[in-house]
Amino acid sequence: MARGLLVKNRRKSLFCSAIVALGAAQGGVVSRDWGDGKLQLKLDDGDALIEWISPTAFRVARWWGAAMDLSRIAHARVSPQFEDAGSTLTMRSRYLTVTVDRGDVKVNIAADAGAVTSIDTRKQSDVVEVRFVMAPDEHVFGLMGGTQGRLNIRGEKLERDRGLFFTNAGYGMYFRTPERCNFDMNSGVITGRGANSIEFFFYYGPAPKEILEQHALVIGQREVKGTALDLLTPDRVPKEATPLPKPPVSSWDALAELVRRLNQWSLSAVIYPALDVASFDAAPEEVKARARDLNTLFPIIYSSAGEAGVDTAVRAEWTPYLVTYLREAFDRGYPLIRPLPMQFWRDKNSDRQADVFMLGDEVLLAPVLDGSGRRKLDLPRGIWTDFHTNQEYRGSQSIEVDAPAGRVPMFVRNGWIVPLAENNRMELHYFPSLAAEFFLWEPDLEDNSQFHAAPADDFLRLEVESKRRRTYEWVLHHTRSPREVAEESGAYQRVDAREALRPGAWWHDDANNDLHLMLRAEPGTDRIVNIAF
Repeated sequence: MARGLLVKNRRKSLFCSAIVALGAAQGGVVSRDWGDGKLQLKLDDGDALIEWISPTAFRVARWWGAAMDLSRIAHARVSPQFEDAGSTLTMRSRYLTVTVDRGDVKVNIAADAGAVTSIDTRKQSDVVEVRFVMAPDEHVFGLMGGTQGRLNIRGEKLERDRGLFFTNAGYGMYFRTPERCNFDMNSGVITGRGANSIEFFFYYGPAPKEILEQHALVIGQREVKGTALDLLTPDRVPKEATPLPKPPVSSWDALAELVRRLNQWSLSAVIYPALDVASFDAAPEEVKARARDLNTLFPIIYSSAGEAGVDTAVRAEWTPYLVTYLREAFDRGYPLIRPLPMQFWRDKNSDRQADVFMLGDEVLLAPVLDGSGRRKLDLPRGIWTDFHTNQEYRGSQSIEVDAPAGRVPMFVRNGWIVPLAENNRMELHYFPSLAAEFFLWEPDLEDNSQFHAAPADDFLRLEVESKRRRTYEWVLHHTRSPREVAEESGAYQRVDAREALRPGAWWHDDANNDLHLMLRAEPGTDRIVNIAF
């Protein structure tokens, strides 16, 4: 949820361990220098550096010959405890313990439990090689995806310019030098031919979002403003965005491949993908209609030619939500499009659906990719509400829903708030019965309006801390008719139809079992509504 804009990342003391061998058999520490979070090593066959970027991330550089020209990375001061015990050099941060063996330059990385991987870096002839060990059931994500259409790239062999990958064992690695590498995700070997140096970063999560947050610290992040949510011309696409490939999407298979690629790119830390809606101009009408549904909710879209292919009214409703997640992308390095392995990383089979994704934290989208008018999907754990029909489903099961043209099947999980712009007011859709909060980014004010919902037995407390003058309509799904709705200043009046709602009034939708109430908030006010059942 967008609460991450204000709440500091809380890291759990989970067990992680890894082994890195910088020098292999031919290596050995001749001398060392420690200071300011950097361990510099003179080896009998070259040089090495371990530089702490954060308490959970560090850079590893190894070179043979001329010293590497390493870029400076802006970060807060990191001061692990250092101990030279003669045969070993040990660095301890809040979350990791890193021990270097002087004899063979092996590095042991531990947090609270057993080994996660071992990494061996060496140079053979004109090839720099890194070997790491994966468990038999370990899944790998990133590197812009593979060639087999799966999110899990385990078993694939890929050539990439640089590259980030992470695994479900709780760590990630980003290779920056040499620029072009071969990644063998079957045997766990990364090679760079014709290189005399290598530079990579090790990130400890254990959650994918935490890995992406560390990666954003390394590569830097520039903000994309909310104006990028307009339908753009090619010259207005932000330079921070990464345009998706633009071959004509003229079939269902091509549309499905586009969605899979979008998920693969998001798992590779492509924060701002940009979609050319003109890619669908040559598609059959039924494919074009489904693409239009997807385009409408896609964060950054542009048109190089042809039709707009967007429902502008629906897009306007979702703009405040998308603006908020554009800001979080800048603050935290999270993509707006979130494949299930990113959001539900503890779920064993979360990577089996390459054509389903979360839009932000709250909304699951299952694009329709055939002409059946139906959509099958496996819901993640939790309780989910079909946003279009208001039907509730238990998670961890397969479902099939009607999916008429004009909308993408959309589900919201229990315990979330979704803000939508509607005419001169904002709707706050809340899905009980868990507590929820949402921090809405107000770009012109550079601040957040905050919304909270807290149920307790037969009472429910709603709170709006608004930074601007606005009318809010709370929509509480699956909520029975209350006994009283009131603020400290007095009770709200019950009305008989939604059209009669006004600030200080409430209405119960008996057909859908939803409760609606309306209030008018002034800038800087804290409005609390108590509901008794």
